Amino acid sequence: MLALPCVFSLEARSDTMTPTPAAPAPAVEPGFLGFVDRLPEFVDTNLPFFAPRGAYWFYARPRIGNPLDGKYFRLDAGMWVKVTKAIDFNIGAQSYLWRDQTVNDATRWGFNGATTGIKYNRSLPGPIGTAMSVGLNFSTPIGRPPSSLSDGFRRTDPFFTYTRPLSVRLRVVGFASVGADMLAHTSLPNSYGKNALHSNSLNGAVGATREFRYFAVTASLNGATTALMSKHALQVFSVNPQVTIPAENIFPALCAKLPHWHFNLSLSAHATTGPDGRQYGAGSSVSVNFTSRK
Repeated sequence: MLALPCVFSLEARSDTMTPTPAAPAPAVEPGFLGFVDRLPEFVDTNLPFFAPRGAYWFYARPRIGNPLDGKYFRLDAGMWVKVTKAIDFNIGAQSYLWRDQTVNDATRWGFNGATTGIKYNRSLPGPIGTAMSVGLNFSTPIGRPPSSLSDGFRRTDPFFTYTRPLSVRLRVVGFASVGADMLAHTSLPNSYGKNALHSNSLNGAVGATREFRYFAVTASLNGATTALMSKHALQVFSVNPQVTIPAENIFPALCAKLPHWHFNLSLSAHATTGPDGRQYGAGSSVSVNFTSRK
């Protein structure tokens, strides 16, 4: 967690020579700093994550689909560890429980992906909470999952992110990121979703998050292009509003009884335009987080 030093100045008077301390500079509300530090949990895990060395964060994101469409249950889970004050390391896996409509509705289960990454975080001059991160993520499909769970590519994703409070009084934080998505074929068949780019691409995002009493609202603009990374010049852009509701804001007793646990409900939507035309959608998700800090 970032700490804000209190600065005092001394003023000497020639008649008494008695130093008189001036009023301290106004402090930033600790709750706001806690909100800034939870942005990776709310918005994007690539954003700066400040914690002391040795801190850790476990996460689980269950996803339940429509059984009539063959979708049973998916679970993304993993952990982050601060190996130094500035560097954190992450590792995770994706698993599934599936009803395979192609094989007499047989139930299948297993792991369909694995991820790992490393990130360097650094505070920057500016309002308290201004920071950047740079890092590298790697993901690969594993096993033989249903084709709708994996596009069949192995990914290497370098990134750079930046956060800056836009208004402490209104509890608004802006963020931006740039990165690349470098693909490598595996033995799995390729499966492309609508408006998914089929080759290496550059990507970027800009957005802001505002915290209210019971929830946080995020709006972001995301874009990606293959123009500088492959022989095809394709682009995709999306607008993504999201509302995140931390359970402890609705049920304060959770903070007292389970201070290390965070339960979040997210409601999101998107409007996307790309090679396959316009696309609109909405969804919801739940995340469960356990941190070593209260």
